Amino acid sequence: MNEQLALNKINQAMQQLQQGKPAVARDGLLRVLKAYPDSAEVNFLLGLALVQLSQGKAALAHFNRAIALQPDLAEAYVNRGILLKNQQQLPQALRDFERAIALRPGMAEAYSNRGNVQVLLDQRAAAHDSFVTALHLDPHNSDAMVNLAALLAENGEYEAAQALLDKVLARFPDDVLARYDLSWLLLLQGDYARGWQYYEARKLDPQLCQRSGLQRFAKPEWQGESLEGKTLLLHQEQGLGDTIQMLRYLPLLQQRGARLILLLKPPLQELARQMASGLQVFTRREQLPAFDLHCPMMSLPLRFATTLDNIPAADAYLTVTAEQRQIWAERLAARQRPRIGLAWSGLAQHLNDRQRSLQLAQLRRLLQLDAEFHSLQREYREETALVTAAGIIDHAAELNTLEDTAGLITQMDLVISVDTSVAHLAGALGKACWLLLPFNPDFRWGLGRSDSPWYASMQLFRQQAAGEWLPVLDEVARQAVRQLAVADGAADSVVAGQHF
Repeated sequence: MNEQLALNKINQAMQQLQQGKPAVARDGLLRVLKAYPDSAEVNFLLGLALVQLSQGKAALAHFNRAIALQPDLAEAYVNRGILLKNQQQLPQALRDFERAIALRPGMAEAYSNRGNVQVLLDQRAAAHDSFVTALHLDPHNSDAMVNLAALLAENGEYEAAQALLDKVLARFPDDVLARYDLSWLLLLQGDYARGWQYYEARKLDPQLCQRSGLQRFAKPEWQGESLEGKTLLLHQEQGLGDTIQMLRYLPLLQQRGARLILLLKPPLQELARQMASGLQVFTRREQLPAFDLHCPMMSLPLRFATTLDNIPAADAYLTVTAEQRQIWAERLAARQRPRIGLAWSGLAQHLNDRQRSLQLAQLRRLLQLDAEFHSLQREYREETALVTAAGIIDHAAELNTLEDTAGLITQMDLVISVDTSVAHLAGALGKACWLLLPFNPDFRWGLGRSDSPWYASMQLFRQQAAGEWLPVLDEVARQAVRQLAVADGAADSVVAGQHF
């Protein structure tokens, strides 16, 4: 292959990458690479194509090769840094962005991406400076504006964050991440009418789709039209808690005449089957029957035009079989003291886990209450021996499905939980639940209020400053002491609403 032909193919590949044709670009670049294996440019472009094709390991190898061949190629450091960040190799990613900045101090993209990593490393002041520098270098850099808006929102500066996102969308109305982040802010502030519309942007970004588990189907997506005589496939996206929250819509769909097929993760199957008669529930490993339309479950609030004033089924909408109740009643034996179920940490992989989860040691004040404490978690950050030594009864080996967890919850007088699926499950069962929220909460919990329009039996306890759990736990302990006093220590106390 002569140099002119190679140059033509490189230019074609660059255009194909811009046009969203990474497979075509990859094939052309591989042919050029055979003739010019020591071309840093070809290795770099091939890395970009492989990133778009979700082939991270191979992309990393080509970025490494490009950098080895041309150590001053700033773009290669930036893109390798992005890849490393997505692989949670944060210190290595930060070094790449620092190197890119040293090579090209005027490169706004390097500062913006450095800020992203600094946020993940809890270097928020440094991240703010990185984003501001990126915008000084390029005032119209939409990535830097979106990233800075996210950081401002984390700090509770919601108006400033929204102003930045509005500025991005005024110039780039189709910016997917700006639309998605704006949806989060609108929903958090109670603007459901606009928030659910913008929330649909999650379907347009490959990383958001991958993160939430969104699936593609050949059949059309339901847009709210008549379902009479139609078979609708509802498929799970995001976490177990999100799905539990959305199960409230199943009876409404059946009232519209839909035959429902549910595609869920295994832990949810049995609970969902009890929601309504005639449900067909499948997992991804099973062959689906024919259906007419599909809908991801987190789009149901939009399809039903949900606002804060018309959220369906705020009271209990999940049930537990009499058999499950009996199993747990026999396991726990006679109640001697009020029973409190605890969930103090969620999955470590959750993006917001650093803010939402507690350490076992932080529960010390709470565990001094005159109550019987039961763990509602299947997994611990700590050794199980430390959990039991703290006075918490461990049930992890018996919690194989959410139905098992639900059965245990029914035997509690109160559930105290951080923002995990356990809290959603308790709320959906109508069990009194005290939810511990970080300073910057998930959008569904809103701002300021101590109750939840999604779950009538839930009381919200909020951080007043980022990371400060002690005042929250002190208030929880004080309220629990008052409730115990009202109950007068009765061993057979019964929860009603938020009292036991």
